[in-house]
Amino acid sequence: MVNKRVAIPLGIVIVIAIIVIILFVTYFSGFNSAQAKNENVKKLAADTDTQLQRRYDLIPNLVQSVKGYMQFENQTLAEITSLRTQWMATPSTDISQKNQLSNLIEGVLGKIVLTYEAYPSLKSDNVVTRLMDELAGTENRITVARTYYNDGVRDYNTFLKVFPNVIFNNDGLIGLKPWGFAELPQFQADQLVRISVPQVNLTL
Repeated sequence: MVNKRVAIPLGIVIVIAIIVIILFVTYFSGFNSAQAKNENVKKLAADTDTQLQRRYDLIPNLVQSVKGYMQFENQTLAEITSLRTQWMATPSTDISQKNQLSNLIEGVLGKIVLTYEAYPSLKSDNVVTRLMDELAGTENRITVARTYYNDGVRDYNTFLKVFPNVIFNNDGLIGLKPWGFAELPQFQADQLVRISVPQVNLTL
């Protein structure tokens, strides 16, 4: 018996080759784009951490300066010191935990700000006033940094969800290894924090 080879038309071979090339180009170009967006989010997270670090560097001096006026709030001062220590010890890659601790710290800072607003003797202390002024400026920088971070995360997460990226990232295609990128959380300010923390008013 003579084996006969079935000739595949050249046109079909070309079409298959083109499809394979398109898939590979789409896969790797998409992967590179996702990688770039992921690195951008890491940079924005680091920028936010820099501003948060600036805030938390103020806390020891702030606590030291106000504790004489806030002897009745020793628990508050101890709490913010403890939370700061936890934030410093949390890896930068644990964004969710850092966000949660930041919300808690903002809530406690709000109590200190309220005390500052309520007691003229605190406002007459030049050291405390200077620290509160620095804190207010830092809060503005943090707000801007978090906005940029959230925009970067939104762009990155959306990129992973759109077609065909969602196929490559979640399920793979024709045996290709999935990208394996995970969606990242945006910073969400706690509702209680947004309500309870007042604006810093340095008018004596």
